[in-house]
Amino acid sequence: MKIVSARTRTERWPLDGTGAARGRTERIGILLDLITDDGRCGIGEASPLPGLSTDTLADAQAALDAFVARVARAPLQATFAPAAQFARGAPSARFAIETAVLALTGDLPAVHVTTLPASVVVDSAEPRDAPYLKIKVGPGLDRAHIEAIARANPHARLRLDANRAWPRARVHAYLAALADLPIDYVEEPCLDAHELLAHPLAVPIALDESLAFLSEPALARALASPGLAALVLKPTLLGGFTASRALALRAAAHGKPVLVTHALESPVGRAACDALARSFRTGAPETGDGPRFSPAVIVAHPSRATLDAITRAWAARTPIALLHARASAAEQARQRALVEAAALQPDDAVILFTSGSTGAPRGVVLSRAAIDAAVAASAAHLGWRDDDRWLLALSTAHAGGLAVVARCLAANKPIVRVEREGERGALVAALAECTLASLVPTQLAMLLDDRAWRPPRALRAILLGGAAAPRPLLEAAAQRGVPFLISYGLTETFGQVATAPLARAGDPDAPLVLLPHAELLAGTRATPAPIRIRGKMLATRYLDGAPIAPEYTTADLGYLDAGVLHVLGRADEVIITGGENIHPTQVEALLVATPGVRGACVFGVPDERWGQIIGAALAVDATFDQGRALADWQQRLAPHARPRVLALASTLPLLPTGKLDRRAAAALPRGAVSYDGRR
Repeated sequence: MKIVSARTRTERWPLDGTGAARGRTERIGILLDLITDDGRCGIGEASPLPGLSTDTLADAQAALDAFVARVARAPLQATFAPAAQFARGAPSARFAIETAVLALTGDLPAVHVTTLPASVVVDSAEPRDAPYLKIKVGPGLDRAHIEAIARANPHARLRLDANRAWPRARVHAYLAALADLPIDYVEEPCLDAHELLAHPLAVPIALDESLAFLSEPALARALASPGLAALVLKPTLLGGFTASRALALRAAAHGKPVLVTHALESPVGRAACDALARSFRTGAPETGDGPRFSPAVIVAHPSRATLDAITRAWAARTPIALLHARASAAEQARQRALVEAAALQPDDAVILFTSGSTGAPRGVVLSRAAIDAAVAASAAHLGWRDDDRWLLALSTAHAGGLAVVARCLAANKPIVRVEREGERGALVAALAECTLASLVPTQLAMLLDDRAWRPPRALRAILLGGAAAPRPLLEAAAQRGVPFLISYGLTETFGQVATAPLARAGDPDAPLVLLPHAELLAGTRATPAPIRIRGKMLATRYLDGAPIAPEYTTADLGYLDAGVLHVLGRADEVIITGGENIHPTQVEALLVATPGVRGACVFGVPDERWGQIIGAALAVDATFDQGRALADWQQRLAPHARPRVLALASTLPLLPTGKLDRRAAAALPRGAVSYDGRR
């Protein structure tokens, strides 16, 4: 194949005044046409952006003219060498040449990196059905405007683009003022934004146009900095596919995601940017281990679109990986990279990530057979009625939520969704339509906050799991007639493996009995031991290859008594103080029974004399009296089990799953307490 005709033409197109127009009403660019001897045509675009590009329109025209003169009747494969030769100093010209050539060959450079999904540009506080919203901000900080957009879009993550407009001296103050909002990053907050990365930042930043100007040492330092959230690549400014690919690979090596976007080009340039972004998303390293089964990555929003995507994938037997919508952009990027590097087997159905309550979330690979077994065991325990409708109020990125979908699809039962997470009114309204539900303790507590609320008459069972439920919460629910069933399960088992009997719904003392085909091994009342699980519902392995089936040893301590499971807490959270073993959940159960205490987290604090002492973080209200509480604990707790350091807060930090974030709770500011004047 040879090029028989090459020409350039100048084009103008109007800008619509939105997005990044910066007051411009028109763009001017150069289109490059390449025609081959078999009649094919490839078009590329060179459109330097005044004020941001390293080249000008004249530079691009000169480079393209030299290229056109050189490549007439040249073999197509030889065109990239002239691109490097004649487009030196004119990155937009190289972008045009590479785009035109790739349009002819239908080839894109394969690259395996983690990309961020595109964001929708917004300028008003109107609800938008998009997971990521980009807000253009000016020289000042209008926090009220940004906060209004966040309130109108409670499930969206925000990305701010300052276009280097913020005063350098005000950047840290601006970022600190935004730290409590759901912002993934601020793009190019000021000139020389990369220099800010040498110091801690309240909100991470992303680099965009400045990438074209950075020296090699400055770029290397930026990529290694934890304050850098992402690279925003504009191929027309950076020099096309080759330069963007090199930057993307370097970013991936440092765990930094990339986002490919355009610089107000015409449809030709925008299409080229989109093609490059697609190549990043679909490219993957090839292996010689046989066929790959690439999972579809789904960011699990509480929406109909997410539910439809899961249903379609299961119907097509396409493996899926679900990422929590409320996870940070960096965590989503890390998980996406792990998923895209994985080689799956034909029966692999789902990748779910653990909650991360004690470490980084870990990918769990569940087979279709394991999911089917878990669904069948749940149905055997609860049964189905003709009028059953199951509430989906948990994220489908975790087993508790996705199991609801799997059970209802298998039984052909309706699912009732709660789209507005954390809103009590939405939860109450949806629950009124259901007969079954799956909730975590924080959601049950939210329902009970309204003293007038009573469970709907048609509600026959709430599976309550995900975290240990405080005894006072269970007793309060029992008094209201809430038909809860305490349930024990893990991501590795696709949810419940032991649940209270349906006949004992609403009983705080109901036993945890094993589901059919689940076999559990544990210790005795005198010597608890880590719980071990066997059964067809066990996941196959972790994403890193570590096996799970045929027997999984959990981090939970427990014992079995006449077929009833007793869970004491995690083995890795046991506190050893002066040679005595303390299980945090046992102390927490007493602390939350204290007047004014709404939640408790007990943890070990290093101590030179005792090895560890007991620390506690409490969520308290205005009725909490610390002096009375200490006197009560002194009477009811052994000396080695009493909290010696205490942190008080209105609420305790939670993970996206609704579980207590123990690491964050243990990091709350705290002070020493004493009993009878002694610590």
